[in-house]
Amino acid sequence: MEAVRDFIACQDEGQDTDRGTDPAPQSGVGGVDGVDGALAALQTVSATAVEDAGSWGLQEAADFAGQVEELSRTMEYLQLVATAAVDRTRKQSAAAGVAAGAVTSWTTGWRESPGGWETGGSGAAEPPGTTAAAGADASATVTADASSVPASVVDDGYRNTVEFLRARLRIGAAEARRRLSLAEAVLPRQGLAGRTLPPVHRELGAAVAAGEVASRAATVIAVALARVRPLCADEAAARMEHALTRTAAENDADFLVRVTRSWADALDQDGAEPSEELLRQLQGAFIRRRRHGLHHLEIFATTDQFEHLLTVMNTATNPRTGPDTREGSATGPDDAEVTDPDAGTGEGTAAVSAAGMGVETDATASLDLRSRPQKLLDGLVGACKAALATGGLPAAGGLRPQVMATIDYRDLLTRLGETTGATATTGKPGTGTGTLLFTGPVTADTIRKIACDADIIPVVLGGDGQVLDIGRASRVFPPHVRKALTARDRGCAFPQCTIPAPWCEAHHITYWSRGGSTGTDNGTLLCSHHHHLIHKEQWTIQIQTGIPWFIPPPHLDPRRQPRRNHYFRPTDPVTAA
Repeated sequence: MEAVRDFIACQDEGQDTDRGTDPAPQSGVGGVDGVDGALAALQTVSATAVEDAGSWGLQEAADFAGQVEELSRTMEYLQLVATAAVDRTRKQSAAAGVAAGAVTSWTTGWRESPGGWETGGSGAAEPPGTTAAAGADASATVTADASSVPASVVDDGYRNTVEFLRARLRIGAAEARRRLSLAEAVLPRQGLAGRTLPPVHRELGAAVAAGEVASRAATVIAVALARVRPLCADEAAARMEHALTRTAAENDADFLVRVTRSWADALDQDGAEPSEELLRQLQGAFIRRRRHGLHHLEIFATTDQFEHLLTVMNTATNPRTGPDTREGSATGPDDAEVTDPDAGTGEGTAAVSAAGMGVETDATASLDLRSRPQKLLDGLVGACKAALATGGLPAAGGLRPQVMATIDYRDLLTRLGETTGATATTGKPGTGTGTLLFTGPVTADTIRKIACDADIIPVVLGGDGQVLDIGRASRVFPPHVRKALTARDRGCAFPQCTIPAPWCEAHHITYWSRGGSTGTDNGTLLCSHHHHLIHKEQWTIQIQTGIPWFIPPPHLDPRRQPRRNHYFRPTDPVTAA
C-alpha cells in the first residue's frame, strides 16, 4: 500500500498544475518512459497485493481501495489522452501520405526497377549477360529500396481509429467510440491555425484531468450537455456543467445519473418534439408476428397518449389494501405505481354463515400470481371491454363495435362438466373451434368465456356457409340485473381483486348452457383475468347470504376454505372480533 501511495505522490509531483492543457504525451519522464516506469511499479505492487491484503484491517483496506480508485481515475484520463493522440496521429499520417502521393493501390507484382527492367516475379526477364550474382545484387537492391519506403497508415488494414483501437487495445467498438467522443469534449482542441483551444466542457475536462471525475461519469455528463445545449442559453448549460461536475466528484455514479436526468428534464421539459414526418413513420400500434401462442402488439405513442394508456392500465395494479379501505373505492391517487403486486394484502376474518362457509385466516396466501405486465395488459383489455359495452364508440355501418365470434352451437353448448375437477385438463383446448372476426380460428373455450357477458344471436348457415336466417339476442344479463350486481359486488368479486365494476363482466355461476338463470342469485362480476380463471373450472363459486364465495382448488388450499373479496366490502372490525 505504501508503494501505491508513493506512486500517486510521484505522479502528482511530475504533472503540471493545469493538467488539461496538453493532451499529447511528452517524451522523457512524462511520456512513454514515464508510463513504462509506472507500469513496472504497479506490477510490483500487484505481485504482493493479495498476500499483503490478508494482514490489513478495515481502515487499511478502505484506504487501499480509495487509493486504487484514485489511481484508476488518473489512468482513465491517460486513456483519453492516448486515444486522442492515436486519432490525431493517424489522421495526420493519412493526410501526409495523400499529400506526398503515397501509393494507395497494390504495391506488389510487376514493378519497374531503377535499371528499367521489370522484376518481382519468379519468371522476371533479365538483361542479356547478367550473371546470377548480379541478379542477386539487383534483387537485394530492389528489396532494400522497397523496405525503405515508409508505410502509410492507410495500408495498416484498419478503416478508422475505432477499428485500430479494437485491435491494438483489445477493447470493444462501443468503448473505443466512447473514449473518442469524450476526448473531443474534455481535452484541449487544435484550431485550424494550429492554436490550442480550450475543451468544449472546460470545467468537466479539468475535473477529469485532476482525477476527480471518472471517465464514464464524465460521459454521462457530456451526453446530457450535448442534449440540452441547443435548447437552452449558454449560462444555463454552464450552470448544469458546474453542478453535475461537482455531483460526480462527490457522489456515486447512480446518484449522478438521477441528478443528470433531473437537470436534462428541467432544461428540456418536452424532449425533442417529433416532427409530423417522424410521427408518420414511427407513431402507431403495430401488429407483429405471433410468438409462443401470444399475439404481439407494439405501440409507439406520444406523451399524452402514453399517459392515457398508463392511467387505464394502472387501474389493474392497485395495491392490496386492508380492512380500513373506503367502501366502493377502486382506485386512489397513491395507487398508480406498485412494484410488489402482492404487498399489502387485505387480511381479516369473514363472518361465517349458517350454511357452514369457511373462515379466512391471516395465513391466506396471495391468490393473484400475475406479473405486473400481465396486470397492465388486463387493465387495458378491461378498459376496451368497458368501451365496447357502453356503446360510446363510433358506429360502423349502423352497428356499434362489438367482438364478433362464429361457432357451431353444439360446440358452444358443450357441457364442460364432463371433465370438471380434473386438474389435468387445465390449459387444454376445449372441443370444437370458432372464429373471431379479426383474429381468426380460436378454441371453443375462448368463445364460451366471451359469450358469458354477450348477446347470442343465432345464425342459420347453409352448406356453403351462406346465411339462411338470423335471429335476435336470446339471452344476456339485463340492465337492471347488471345494476344489482354492481351494487352488491362493486367490482370484481374474486378475492383480493381491485378492478372496478364498469370494467367487469357478468358471469353465470351455473352456466346458462346448463340451465342457469340470469339473475343476481346466479350471477357475479368478474374482471377479464378472473373470468378466464373461473372458466378453467378449478375454482368454484357459491352464493351464501347474498355474497359470492370462492372455493380454491386443492393444490392451492387442501382444506378448500372459501374466500371472498374484502377490498370493496372490508370486514367490519366489530364483526371480525
